[in-house]
Order: sequence, then C-alpha cells, then structure tokens
Amino acid sequence: MDGRLMIAVMFLLSVVCTSVPAYAVEGPEYVGHSQCKICHNKKEEGEIWNVWSTKKHAKAYEMLGSPEAKEVAEKKGLGKPPQEAPECLRCHVTAYNPEKDPPLPAKIAMKDGVQCETCHGPASLHVKDGQAFKMKKDTSVDMSAHMTRADENVCRRCHNEESPTWNPERYTREDGTKTGFDYEQAWKKIEHSIPGKEKK
Repeated sequence: MDGRLMIAVMFLLSVVCTSVPAYAVEGPEYVGHSQCKICHNKKEEGEIWNVWSTKKHAKAYEMLGSPEAKEVAEKKGLGKPPQEAPECLRCHVTAYNPEKDPPLPAKIAMKDGVQCETCHGPASLHVKDGQAFKMKKDTSVDMSAHMTRADENVCRRCHNEESPTWNPERYTREDGTKTGFDYEQAWKKIEHSIPGKEKK
C-alpha cells in the first residue's frame, strides 16, 4: 500500500473512532432495582418487583450476617466475615467485583442483595427502550432486545459446587434421584412472570 494512502486511511480511522458517540461503543450500565420497580411493580406486569422483594434473593446480603453464614465462613477458613468476604459477596450482591475499585457500580447497594440485574443483565438500555415504548409510544421497540433471558445457566453461575453451602442432595427429582440444583424446582421458589407471557 502506498505510504500516502496508508496515512490517509489511518487518519480517517482516527476521525471515525473519535467521533463515534460514547453511548454507541459502551455497553449497558447497572441502574439498580428501584429503576426496575417503576414499571415492574404494576398489576399488568405481574407485580414482579414486589415478588422479588419478598424472596431470598432480595435478602441475600442480609443472610450473610446470620450466625449460620458466619459458621460456614469460619469452617471454610475465610479471612473476613461473610458480609465482607469476596468469596461470598460475588454471589450475594449484584455486580460485585473485587477486582474493581470501587467493587460495585454506583447505583448498586450491597444491602439490596441479588437484584434483578444479576439475572437479567445491566438494564440501562432496557430502561431507554421502556421510555421510548411507554412515553413516546414507539411500538417498534422490542422490549426484550436488551434483557438477558434468565435460564438454568444463569442460575448455575452461583448455584453450583463452588458454593460453600452446596448440598448435592438438596433437591429430589420426580424419579427419586437427588441433585444439588434443580432448575424447575428452584424457579418455583422465586417465580415471577408477566401475566400472559411465557414463564421464566
């Protein structure tokens, strides 16, 4: 390639790369459960936020302060109390990452435990979709486009053999076999669906 042509190409690439708006190259951000509550606490939405707030996921951080959690942490030889130990927080708090400083996104609070975005992904783009759909009445918006569909693989990121409270016989399947995690039975414990839509 001719030297002048190469310089011209490099210049054009630098212009394109620096002129692309930040929102076009950045991924979605965490917004926190109170943002989810705005839409997902209505009857027509299945009052999903209310359901979440009464289940164990919402109390996941709180559970780390229990005597049982402290006993598990001691047995496992963790150097910190469960509510401070990265080994526990990575699954008991949404978006916790000990390798970042700070380890939590700005809009996520530890005390709120396992929020919506743990299973459904950071929701800033979904919120923008919702604003366009509800406020601007843009019916072309696909409300599922920027949401992770929570499935068994999502659950197993935390509900697996690495969990200090893993019990390989926690669930009994219909055929009588034991397993540490059964997606169908676990889903029933936290079930929350929009009425009229496919569950899970």
